[in-house]
Amino acid sequence: MRNKPTAETSTALALPAATDLAALFKSENGLTGLLDKLEATVKAEAENLDASTQKGRDGLKSLAYKVSQSKAEMDRQGLALTEKARAEIAAVNAGRKAATERLDALRDETKRPVTEWEAKEAARVDAHKIALKAFDLDRATAQDTPSHIREVIAGIDGLTLGSSWDEFEEFAEAKSKAALDKYRADLVAAEKRVADEDELAKLRAEAAERAKRDAEEAERKAEAERQQEAARRAEQERAEAVKREAERQAQIERAREEASRHAAEAAKAEAERAAKEAAERHARELAEAKAREERAAQAERDRIAAEQKAKDDARAKREADQAHRDRIRGDIIKALESMRGAATPGDIADALMGGKIPHVEVTI
Repeated sequence: MRNKPTAETSTALALPAATDLAALFKSENGLTGLLDKLEATVKAEAENLDASTQKGRDGLKSLAYKVSQSKAEMDRQGLALTEKARAEIAAVNAGRKAATERLDALRDETKRPVTEWEAKEAARVDAHKIALKAFDLDRATAQDTPSHIREVIAGIDGLTLGSSWDEFEEFAEAKSKAALDKYRADLVAAEKRVADEDELAKLRAEAAERAKRDAEEAERKAEAERQQEAARRAEQERAEAVKREAERQAQIERAREEASRHAAEAAKAEAERAAKEAAERHARELAEAKAREERAAQAERDRIAAEQKAKDDARAKREADQAHRDRIRGDIIKALESMRGAATPGDIADALMGGKIPHVEVTI
């Protein structure tokens, strides 16, 4: 910072030292007192300067320039504080990140033996639990085949019991015994069921054979009776066929006459229907053509009205814009005419800077 503590330079108003100014920036409403003091100083000096004189105008310009320089200096110091704060925040965040990563790694490394032991222990227990499923009681029932039940029993008998089951040893032995007792009972029941089914099948086969012989004898007798009945029915059917043929010829003649009458009636009805549909279609076409003409006429009227409205709106806008420009121009001419005579270019410039010319703004 180039400003000196509590000292006024040739281009800026007096500002506090950088450390004091930093404290003001960091406190809530801390700059209010300083700004109030600068404002009072500038206004006090400005009251002693007369804008109607060259010296006064130069003094006011110089005073305004000092205000701008003070503003720029305060802004530079505030920006420097902001950049410093950002650098400090970035350093803190980097430290936090490094600490988090290293301590997370240290935590994981410290806990790894426990984690590995727990995973190994969980795998051991899961293996025992899976092995215990061999003793489940739903692997077979008395309704399964004896061979399947024997396979289940052999599988259980083949499993080794003892200390290799760890804390599940007693539980595994109890489950093994219960499973073997259950499946051996199922095997006895299944073998008895199969034997009973075989005996029943044998009895059924013998009964079927007897029934077959009886049926064949009955069929021979029935066949002889059917042949006699067939001969009688054949003669009767020949007589009925002659009668049916005569009736059929008569019915064909009646149907031919009825069809001729229906054809004539249908032709008449079709001609009447076609004439009616043609009349209705012609009426619909006339109505649709009239509706299309009406829609086209309405669309043309709407288009003409829209074009006329657009022209009227454009003309009204041009007239309003011109009236606004004329009013502003008149205000400026009136203000300049009030300065006619003794006014110099400098006076006009001062009037512009002082906001005395309406609608004209000079930015310093």
